[in-house]
Amino acid sequence: MSEKKRWKVLRFVGYAIPILLVIYVLSVGPVYAKVLNSCLMARHTHELVESDSIFSNMNIESFYAPLFWTAENNQFIGELLFDYQYFCFEIIYLD
Repeated sequence: MSEKKRWKVLRFVGYAIPILLVIYVLSVGPVYAKVLNSCLMARHTHELVESDSIFSNMNIESFYAPLFWTAENNQFIGELLFDYQYFCFEIIYLD
């Protein structure tokens, strides 16, 4: 690989990884809002989130396990995560 291509790849990776990490962290709010809304609707219409859906509890818990673990072990981050999740729920479903 030429030196120029190598630097392009390194620069791309250097930008892509932090951006993907930010997207990962910010995605927990809208996903939480979707799951919470599905659970609330299930109480009224007897429709649960399908177990093979991407929004099933097992998939979400395992995908966001690093965030949930951090929130459980750090009170400030836990409160921040809870507030962000509730904020997303309000924005998406309570307008």
